[in-house]
This record gives sequence, structure tokens and C-alpha cells, in this order.
Amino acid sequence: MKLYLLLPILLLVACTCPECPKINCPTCNAPEVKEDPIKQVFVYFIDVGQGDAILIKSGETEMLIDCGKNVAGPGIVNFMEDKGVGDLEYLLITHPDSDHLGGCDDVLRAFKTHSVITNGQESDTNSYFEVVEELDTEQQIIASKGNAWNIGPAEIRVIQANNGLDDSNQNSIVTKMSYGTTDILFTGDCDRKCEDLLLDNNIQAEILKIAHHGSKFGTEIDFLETVQPQVAVILVGPNSYGHPTDEVLGRLSQEGVAVYRTDYDSDVIIKLNGEGYEVIV
Repeated sequence: MKLYLLLPILLLVACTCPECPKINCPTCNAPEVKEDPIKQVFVYFIDVGQGDAILIKSGETEMLIDCGKNVAGPGIVNFMEDKGVGDLEYLLITHPDSDHLGGCDDVLRAFKTHSVITNGQESDTNSYFEVVEELDTEQQIIASKGNAWNIGPAEIRVIQANNGLDDSNQNSIVTKMSYGTTDILFTGDCDRKCEDLLLDNNIQAEILKIAHHGSKFGTEIDFLETVQPQVAVILVGPNSYGHPTDEVLGRLSQEGVAVYRTDYDSDVIIKLNGEGYEVIV
């Protein structure tokens, strides 16, 4: 304990001593470095419980990927207002499950949204119909592989869109964001067959959003070996499914991936500057 109390004092004395410049003290002589906000991109993995909501922001340009369940809507709106969102350039709904689009009607009412990107799949849930009521036809974009949008200096590209499978999870829009030396793969609920279809694509990424809240049916070893992530983020809350499962956590540990999860860490923030990234919890 005494070491922690004394160490900052010793460093302060060393760097404020008038003799310091004579010995070329690197701490005293180091110029103050200020990061250019125009070159910064923030990715906020928002803690919405058992659901997905991810805000990507650079300057005054934003994309929101999914909106959690219905009850999460007001909290997401407040979060976005706190981050200075005015108009929302892009709302991307990976697939029409209620824990991904439930709060999107609140977002659409609160923010003028220029483009709403979906996989074109319909649903018979109240959550889906509530969102559809807030949509204008001219806002909608049906995603297809190769679509790309810029968020500041970063590019986000569709790797896979609707696969036409019976399970809506397997039709999740999968996107990859690239900026400088860092890539982030956003997977929605893509597991099982959807994950297998990704293997022949360029999906290598330093950061992986774990699909389907850590379901045992996804994030297989061959997938992880193809992506080669350094960091994994799991959006998860209290649930009866056992998410994230021991199987997925075990695979991530086996591959040496650092894991962050919103049920433990709350909001997880990735800050990118083109030369690397920082994880903030």
C-alpha cells in the first residue's frame, strides 16, 4: 500500500526537479500529444441486457446497429442524446428478432434518421409492426453483400446479408468495419449455418462482436481461427439460455482472446485512431 502512495510523489519530484532537463528526462521533455477528434472513431457496445445495441460515432456521423428489446428503447435514446447525436445517418437492423429491433421505434421517433438498413425479412411480432409504422419507404435500404458506408474515416461493409434460411438468426446482416490497422466484425445472431457461410470471406478482425449473446451453437473454433480476434465483446444480460455458454467461453480462452461482456463490464467502448485501438470499460 505504501508503494502506491509514494510512487506518484517520487515521479512528481523527479520530473519537476530543476535538474531534470539537464539529464534529458523523457517525461519532462515529452511534448503534449493531443489526438485529432476528426480521426477518432468510437464504438459503444451499449448495455441493454439480453439484446444488442451498438453505436458507432465519428464526429457528427453515426450508425446504430440494433436497438435491444422494447424496454431498452428509452435508455438507448438517452444514451445517444448524451453522446451528442443529432440526426442519425444510419440505423442498421441485423434481423427482425425482438431483442434486436424492439427499441428501434423509440429511436426513430426521437431522431431524424436518414437511412434504415434491413435484411428485408419480415416478422409477425408486435415489435416488428411498431417499427414498421415509424418507417418511411424512402428511408429503407435492403442490404446486400458489398454495400458500404463511411462513418468518418472508417468504412463499414456488408459481408453477408439475408441467406434465405428458415432461422431468422442465420439471416443476420454481418458487417466489418475497417479503420487503419483495426477491423471490427459485427455478427448479429449469426451462428450455425450462417457462420459456416462466412468462412470463405475476408473476416479477419482484431475485434469480434460475439454472435447470439454467446450461444453454444456459434463461435466455433474454425470460425475463430479465421477471424483471429484479439478482443471479443459479448452483449448479454440475465437470461434463461445460459448465455454466454461455457462452450463459447472455453473456445475463446483456448484461442487466447480477451473477453469483455456487458453483464459484467456494463458499456464497453472501443476507441480507434487509425493506428490502433483502446478498450474502455
